[in-house]
Amino acid sequence: MAALPGEYFSVGSRVSSGRCQEQRLQGELASKARTEKEEKLSQAYAISADGQQLFQTIHKTIKDCKWQEKNIVVMEEVVITPPYQVENCKGKEGSALSHVGKIVEKHFRDVESQKILQRSQAQQPQKEAALSS
Repeated sequence: MAALPGEYFSVGSRVSSGRCQEQRLQGELASKARTEKEEKLSQAYAISADGQQLFQTIHKTIKDCKWQEKNIVVMEEVVITPPYQVENCKGKEGSALSHVGKIVEKHFRDVESQKILQRSQAQQPQKEAALSS
């Protein structure tokens, strides 16, 4: 009678060599899957916050976009490489490249406008404090 995984064998019990090999292979496959998952996570952390924000912006408009290592691939036609600026959009000249370029351009305009607004809001309390002194 073969023991179940995690059980101990009694003296004189018979163990199937096929079962041992199967368990060893399952352990190796699980270890390989963990290693691949850890590698994907480390790649994801290597992508800049700007790249992640841009991907989310594009994905709102064009669902057909994905990561290919550190590059953003849109509609299988346009590839955006780090640092994810308009000039980093590559693909066959045409409407797809033009459309994606406009999305990227608008994204960075909006991000810059947001930064300016946040700076002015942060300075407002300082101005008020200076006036009341």
